[in-house]
Amino acid sequence: MNAPRSVVGSQARAVAIVCMLVSGISGAASVNVAFALLDIGRSVEALPRGTPGADFLARVAEIQAQAAKPDRQTRAALLLLLAISMFFTFVCALRVLRPAGLPREGIRRLLCVAAVVSAVLRTVDGAADAAFALRLARLATGLLPPGQRSLPAWVTPTLGLGISISQTVLVAGTLAIIAQYFRSARVKAWAALGDETPR
Repeated sequence: MNAPRSVVGSQARAVAIVCMLVSGISGAASVNVAFALLDIGRSVEALPRGTPGADFLARVAEIQAQAAKPDRQTRAALLLLLAISMFFTFVCALRVLRPAGLPREGIRRLLCVAAVVSAVLRTVDGAADAAFALRLARLATGLLPPGQRSLPAWVTPTLGLGISISQTVLVAGTLAIIAQYFRSARVKAWAALGDETPR
């Protein structure tokens, strides 16, 4: 009985480490983007101008700010909520590694719920990011020289949507798989046996 328990325990710890990496990085990125959205107007005004290169970069920043404007505050609030959820998921995964006297079954349940909530919020944010990418591509046509009809590759709607969708699938999909793993019967049994064993 100890051998299967040790195998499941090792797997659970490895999955918890992956969960910590995904939730920690995604949570930190969410906070960063949220504060950048709230401060985007001042950031654009502070950019240097006066040379063709600097003017072009300032114009790109203005277009990005304009594309972010319709849902800037709502998306910043969503990102902060996502960051809180991700950091809670991070703590739950950390407690799988180091229970600190807490019941493993309770930690397992909390991690399942936290990972699912984080995956849902990341999916909603991915949809908002895709909408931003489409607005940015539409506004970027104003940067084109007269007579040029096609957008540069780095601002095409397809590229922006592809990046947004792949990031969402990577983060939300990983969290959903982690939640499903910790719902499995063998992890439930591992947690229950761990709670029964005197520490």
